[in-house]
Amino acid sequence: MAVRISVIIPVYNAAATLRDAVTSILQQNVDDLELLLVDDGSTDGTAFVCHELSALDPRVKVVTQRNAGICAARNRGLSVATGEYIAFCDDDDVFLPGALKLLTKAADKTQADVVRGDYRLLRQQPDGTFREQVHPAGVVCSIERDGYGTFLQNSGPQFVWNALYRRTILQDLRFDERCRYGLEDFIFNLAVYAVTDRVVYLPKCVYCHYERAQSTSQCQSAQAMKARVRALEPWMAAEYQAVWNRCAPEQRVGVWNARKAEAVTFLMHQLRDAKAPGALRRYAWHTLRTVLAAYPGQKLDFLAGAGQNKKKTAALLLYQLRLQRLYDLLTVKQSIQ
Repeated sequence: MAVRISVIIPVYNAAATLRDAVTSILQQNVDDLELLLVDDGSTDGTAFVCHELSALDPRVKVVTQRNAGICAARNRGLSVATGEYIAFCDDDDVFLPGALKLLTKAADKTQADVVRGDYRLLRQQPDGTFREQVHPAGVVCSIERDGYGTFLQNSGPQFVWNALYRRTILQDLRFDERCRYGLEDFIFNLAVYAVTDRVVYLPKCVYCHYERAQSTSQCQSAQAMKARVRALEPWMAAEYQAVWNRCAPEQRVGVWNARKAEAVTFLMHQLRDAKAPGALRRYAWHTLRTVLAAYPGQKLDFLAGAGQNKKKTAALLLYQLRLQRLYDLLTVKQSIQ
């Protein structure tokens, strides 16, 4: 019988969390599921857990490789997946009950190539507990019907784990294996949007993401921060290509300015959270300005680029004035709270 959904989990040293992730998928109320555990050269007891889970349920398949990073592991999963649809899960996260059925039902109804849901984000605190980081959901929309800019405004950060992909649309697409410390999701999704506008967003939570202290979501070393700075170039290249392919000529400037604004505020948050030293900050901002200078267009309009978002307005104004470091002072009160 044909496989309906292939769920790919890149696994690395996740013996303590993998069972919960796998259970959340195997308990989804969908038929004809395959779960691909790609062990990326784990050095703890993860390999044993993977094979134990596979022995307990024939839907679970184990793929092993030498350590090459999350992107290489996802790409390996894509190379062996056979499902009509593809979904991704991190080895320490969980799908919410009914998530995959909701996404596949929407894909079948709309004939979408991608269906995105919303998600819950729980960030680990210094005492080891998790606190939910609440964010407003958007409204139901699609690129084809509502436009690319509207879709991006509503669907939030472009992660891959809260989405379902038609496998045929991914035949020639793979994750950028240069990205070892984040931004790979954004670049991958932008490449998808560059080739299809049949993309739908549903403001219903389908996934729970745990941002742990050691997670790649947390940029807590100079090595990780420099890697993200180097990823700015392929990220902006993917952003520009998607805007060019998905927007009418009269819409491109506005949407491109909005995407540049996202890059500025993203980098400010990353540098603040990493408590980056001055030399690293200078390197980061020089890199971003150099990357953006390679594309046509005027300087950022901090009012138009931020819309009604006061924090983003402040971030863009400080960027224009080359006073980015002051953003830390503007947000320290919220961080303490």
